[in-house]
Amino acid sequence: MIMETIELLTPAGGPGRLLPFYRDVLGVPVLEFTERRLTVGIGYTVITFVSEGAESSEGRGGKAPYYHFAMNIPENKLDEAKRWIEARVELGMEGDRDISHSELWNSDAVYFMDSVGNILELIARHTMNNGVDRPFDPSIDLLGVSEMGLPTKDVLGAADVFESLGIPTYIRRDPMFNPVGDEEGLFILVPPGKIWAFSNGLTAECFPFTVSVKDFGLLTLEEGPDGLVVTRR
Repeated sequence: MIMETIELLTPAGGPGRLLPFYRDVLGVPVLEFTERRLTVGIGYTVITFVSEGAESSEGRGGKAPYYHFAMNIPENKLDEAKRWIEARVELGMEGDRDISHSELWNSDAVYFMDSVGNILELIARHTMNNGVDRPFDPSIDLLGVSEMGLPTKDVLGAADVFESLGIPTYIRRDPMFNPVGDEEGLFILVPPGKIWAFSNGLTAECFPFTVSVKDFGLLTLEEGPDGLVVTRR
């Protein structure tokens, strides 16, 4: 599941605060910048951050939007990628650990935040045949966005909705953490209030976003009164 475009909300003034982070810290190409929008290219994914109006945050009690997303990197370049990113930003920690290893997924990852509080992740999936025989190069080795966190009050119900659309659960069903999709693109279904891994205590919250999936269509994802609402166009 290739996420070709993603549109996320960001607080008022967010595009201007995010510009130096994505341009200078991550070094990804800036495709558009205005007072209300920032669009950047990360591998096969184009992400647009849209500044929301005051009325939107007022409807959530003034809570500013933030998201969790992960970027695939070559499976053999986690150590080099870690050295590169920790020279630029502070890594997320759990105890004394700054690398997340998953036996179940056969992956390793590091986490950090951008300049408005989005939780970013670099993940090396050792099940993917994408290793490279050269030094890590962030200009080409941030391969694309492979995960979007998607909090919802009914995790398994949301997993069933995705299953009906042809997007299956990845590895196993779990009411506290249920990924759907595949290694190239996953929605990470979790309940609101769950603490995101390696986020220094930041909890999962529901904020709407849109994703264009290659050969599938445009999905609008937002939490409704009864759980996740998925609109496909």
